[in-house]
Amino acid sequence: MDTKAILIIAALIVIFLLETVFPHYRGRRDRVKHGLPHVITALLNSLITKFALVLVTIAVIEWGKTNSIGLTHMLSLSPTAELIIVFLFFDIWMYFWHRANHNFGFLWRFHRAHHSDTEMDTTTALRFHPGELVLSTFLRLPIVLLLGMSLGQLVLFEVLLNISTLFHHSNLAVPEKWDRLLRTIIVTPNMHRVHHSIEQFETNSNYTSLLSVWDRLFGSFRTRKDTLTITIGLPVFREMNYQRLWGFLVTPFRPG
Repeated sequence: MDTKAILIIAALIVIFLLETVFPHYRGRRDRVKHGLPHVITALLNSLITKFALVLVTIAVIEWGKTNSIGLTHMLSLSPTAELIIVFLFFDIWMYFWHRANHNFGFLWRFHRAHHSDTEMDTTTALRFHPGELVLSTFLRLPIVLLLGMSLGQLVLFEVLLNISTLFHHSNLAVPEKWDRLLRTIIVTPNMHRVHHSIEQFETNSNYTSLLSVWDRLFGSFRTRKDTLTITIGLPVFREMNYQRLWGFLVTPFRPG
């Protein structure tokens, strides 16, 4: 098992335990049963990534390096400055990719499988349809190439992104004053709960995955005074069969 996987699994376990002891939404039962389909989905996505998508990504990165294509190969910057610029631009890309998933019908059919969870917790961060994973990986390749990202930079960004995603999807009860302070920089649970609201005007907000500045900058930032009043999920796909693995996997191919 590589370092990236160890860090993400460790973060998942720690946050899962913390949200068990300090839950925002109380009275959740069968949390292991709820999270098991998400863990299986993550394992499936890991297999797809390991045996197909990683090889393509490495090939593109190496081709760009060999041919000096991309921003980092054109500028003479220190490693630190290079890392900061690459991270900022790639995080902007992630913002617009997420926003596109809500605004284009074909992409939304896959992304709504993630939003169909009615009891969001840290395992929901693993609930991404394999179709969305494949689309995301291939569509980000031109961005990786244009930025001239190294494999190390991409892996580091993915580790930070995954840990951030585990945190802001969690059912952890972060005191509002701390949540407000944290969300001046990063995405927080209360900020992301609004994004998972059943209300469409709230679902179509708070798209950013790591740095909260992009939602503020592009006018999609939204808060709810009392996040305990939020109903999580979608108006459709609320039946129990869509919370199980098979129902989740077929969601993109169902009307609604």
